Amino acid sequence: MNTNQPNSIPKRKPGRPKVEKSPTKMSILRTGAFLFMEVGYEKVSLESVAKACGITKASVYYYFNNKSELFTECLVAVMTIAHNATATILSEPIPLKDKLIKIAIRQMSNAHLDFESMMRDAAVELSDEQTENIRKAEKKLHDVVHDAFQNAINSGEINNHHSPIVLAHTFVALLTMKNHLNLKQQQIPVEQLVAQLIEILWTGIQNEG
Repeated sequence: MNTNQPNSIPKRKPGRPKVEKSPTKMSILRTGAFLFMEVGYEKVSLESVAKACGITKASVYYYFNNKSELFTECLVAVMTIAHNATATILSEPIPLKDKLIKIAIRQMSNAHLDFESMMRDAAVELSDEQTENIRKAEKKLHDVVHDAFQNAINSGEINNHHSPIVLAHTFVALLTMKNHLNLKQQQIPVEQLVAQLIEILWTGIQNEG
C-alpha cells in the first residue's frame, strides 16, 4: 500500500485548538466553574456557558467536545487553584491554627454548591478517566493539608492522638459547612462561623503540654 497517498495521512481532530491556554478557553473555564458551582451540573449547558461568556456555542465546542469534558477541566482547575492557595497559606511562618482560619475564611467566602453533590449529579455522564482526573486533583488538596498536620505533629505543635489523614479529611469536610447553613437567615458572618469551627477542631488536637 502506498502510505504517501493523502488519504493515509492522519488528520488533526477537528475542534482542538493549537493554543491550549488561550484567553477564550480560560474565560470558558472560569465561567463554567462559576456556573457549575452556582447552579449544579444538571442546570448547566455548553450553550448557557457560551451565553454567559458572550461567545457562540460553536466557540465553546471548539475547546470542549461535551459538558462532561468541560466539567472535568473546570473542577480540576478549581481544585488546582484551591491547592495552590492552600499551599501558599500553609507555608506562611504563622501558627497552624491561624493558617487553618485563613484557609477556611478564603474557602467559605467563595463556596457555593457542595462538591460531592456535583459529583453525584455528574456521575452518569463522566467517564472513568474524567472521574479519576477530578479525584486526583482533590487528593492533591488533601495531601497538602495532610502534610501540614503531619509536620505540626512532628514539631509538637499539636498532639499525636489522631491520624493526619483523618485530620486532613475532617478539616476539608468542615470547609463545606457553609453549604449546609443558611448564614444570612441565621445572621452568622463567615468569620464567626470559621472561628467556631476551628475552635472545635483545635480543642481536640492542641498540644496541652
